[in-house]
Amino acid sequence: MSPRSKQEYRKAVHLRYKNASRNEKTAILDEFCATCKCHRKHAIRVLKGFKRFTKPKPKKRGPKPTYRKDEIIIPLKRIWLAANLPCSKRLKAILPIWMPGYDNQV
Repeated sequence: MSPRSKQEYRKAVHLRYKNASRNEKTAILDEFCATCKCHRKHAIRVLKGFKRFTKPKPKKRGPKPTYRKDEIIIPLKRIWLAANLPCSKRLKAILPIWMPGYDNQV
């Protein structure tokens, strides 16, 4: 089998492998190993699109942000800036005082 035909075969099998169930993947791997005469682990890496010498993308660390919505962030940020950038503990204490005045401005 020429390298080009192996590459075409790999692309065709990759799509089948990607959408297959666990039992189907076993059969596809057996077929691929017999056709290309390679080891099973190599076949798994090839069909999953494994790239050995590329750096993995850095994952976002920490928990997901709780307050993502603009409805919450925009007023909160305005109050925070108007109150001269207090820390979170002080902002929590300031919010009940500032909220009645902020409702009238909106």
